[in-house]
Amino acid sequence: HGSELPHRGWVDTVNHPNPPVNSPQTANDGVSAGQDDVDHRLQRLAGLIAGSPHNLVSARERDKVFERHVLECNALADQLTPSGTWMDLGTGGGLPGLVLALRYPGIKWTLMDATAKKVAAVRTFVDVLGLTNVAAVQGRAESLAHDAGHRGRYDVVVSRAVAPLASLVELSRGFIGDGGAIVVVKGPHWEAELAGAHRAMERLRVRLIHSVRLEVAARPSWVVTMRAEGPPPVGFPRRDGIPQHDPIV
Repeated sequence: HGSELPHRGWVDTVNHPNPPVNSPQTANDGVSAGQDDVDHRLQRLAGLIAGSPHNLVSARERDKVFERHVLECNALADQLTPSGTWMDLGTGGGLPGLVLALRYPGIKWTLMDATAKKVAAVRTFVDVLGLTNVAAVQGRAESLAHDAGHRGRYDVVVSRAVAPLASLVELSRGFIGDGGAIVVVKGPHWEAELAGAHRAMERLRVRLIHSVRLEVAARPSWVVTMRAEGPPPVGFPRRDGIPQHDPIV
C-alpha cells in the first residue's frame, strides 16, 4: 500500500493509509467542542430522535438510537477535522449532520432533506440543543443542486444511509466544485457498490481517495471519501428520481 494518493484514474480500490479529507493532520477552523458537554448533548440528541412523533427511526430501533446511530456518527466525527463548508445530504432525523455540528461548532453545516416533516424535526432539535451553526434546508438534491445558492458552493458533501454509491455520486456532485469531496458512511458491501459506481464516477469526474473502517461495535461500517475534479458537470444531477431509478452504470 503506497503512501501517496492516486493521482490518475477515477477509481482506485486500494485502501490507502492516508488521512481522510480534512483529517487531524490538516489545518482546520472547526475546533472540537468540550467532551463532557458533547457527550451530554449526544445523549440528548438520541433521546430526541427516539421520541420524535415523526417516526424518524423504526419502533424496534428506538432503544438503539444512541448505540447504533449516534455512536457511528461520532466515530465518523473522529475521522474528521472539518474546514470549509459542509452539507449533510439526506439528513433524515439529523444524522450525521447534528452529531458533526455538536462536535465541530466552528463549522457551518447545511442539513438537507426532501421530507418536510424531517426538516421540521431537525430544526426543533437544533433549537433544543442550542446549536447556532446549523441550517436545515428542505428540498430534493436533484433540484437544489441546480440552484445558484447551492450549486458548487460546498467543500464537502457527507451522507449516511441515503442511496447506493452510483446514485449518491450523482446526487452529491452538483454541490461541490473542483477539489470538493464526497464523504459517505457505508456498510460491509461498499466495495461492490464502488465497482457498480465506476461509470458514474468516470462520467462525473470523481475518484476514490480513501476508505477507513469505523471502530464501532454496533455494525461494520466504513467511511469512503471521494474527490471531484472540475466544476459540476452540466446537466447533472438529472431530474427528480432519475439518479435513483436509472443510475449511471
